[in-house]
Amino acid sequence: MDPDGGIGPEPTPPASLPTGPHPTIGPGTVRRMPSWPATVMGIGGAILFLVAIGMIGLVASGDLVVQNPDSLGWLAVAGGLLFTAGLAYAAVRQISIRRYLPPDRYRGPSMILLIGMVLVLANVIAIPFLDEILGLVSGGSELSVLGQAVLLVSTQLALLLVTWLFVVRPRALEGVPVPGPDTPRAIRTGLLWGVGAWIVGSVVAVISAVVLEALGVEPTPQAAEEALATVQPWIAIPAIVIVAPIAEEAFFRGVVFNAWLREVGRRWAYWGSAILFGVIHLNLFAFLPIVVLGLILAAVYDRTRNLWAPITVHAVFNGTQVAIFYLDRAGLLPLPT
Repeated sequence: MDPDGGIGPEPTPPASLPTGPHPTIGPGTVRRMPSWPATVMGIGGAILFLVAIGMIGLVASGDLVVQNPDSLGWLAVAGGLLFTAGLAYAAVRQISIRRYLPPDRYRGPSMILLIGMVLVLANVIAIPFLDEILGLVSGGSELSVLGQAVLLVSTQLALLLVTWLFVVRPRALEGVPVPGPDTPRAIRTGLLWGVGAWIVGSVVAVISAVVLEALGVEPTPQAAEEALATVQPWIAIPAIVIVAPIAEEAFFRGVVFNAWLREVGRRWAYWGSAILFGVIHLNLFAFLPIVVLGLILAAVYDRTRNLWAPITVHAVFNGTQVAIFYLDRAGLLPLPT
């Protein structure tokens, strides 16, 4: 390994393999794993999932009566799992194709495919608690303790699972140091940058909100804000301040940033990881501030090459938001409306 964290000179591929531009395809790989199973499972699972979710919504609104409503939830789970299986098959196929690349390349599935699996898995994990979630939205019930925990960490669990199965286990990013060098210094850097990130993110959030409201777009609360208002603090605080930073930084900086740094260069690694980071939060008002935060997190990681640095920045940012929310709720720090 070289002093900059690389893996040394690129190995010479076997003479029987092509050495042209990426992707370098191994002999017989595509023939052994045709693409059609991914298409069949993906389309079939998506249809089953959407139909089941639609029927659950009709039952909740009283427009549809079924003898066994619980079966619809399991039908949605089956559809989600079938769709996920299709994505997983496509991911394994890409890993099989790309395993012939030299180890200093990214040898895992595409980022869009990984994000798709994360979003579907997060919804599948939450489906058993769909009745509670619908009741919460309608104001008719409260979430159980387990439902609160699942609602908060389902996406983070999906991020960690997808990262482990499709990047870590097949060694798709071989040579990337995890967590990285000089962890104490990385944490100190993260603490300093975390304060600045919160200030910059808050300014961008205000500007973004003013522009969107001027365009007639109604503001919607972020998932974290809704969770803080409805979930017990002893569940919400660890989930938002500890679990979310670890899972999201492991995926967006550890996987996405490094994969695109190796494949398409530093500029796309910065912007691509930040934009995907914004997209997965599924909130138009929060999109631009989160993208800006993603760029800061990428810069911190690129500077330190240690995941604990962006994790710490992320934790400080989220922790500050949580502290302000609870101080405002207690009347100790009233915020302008």
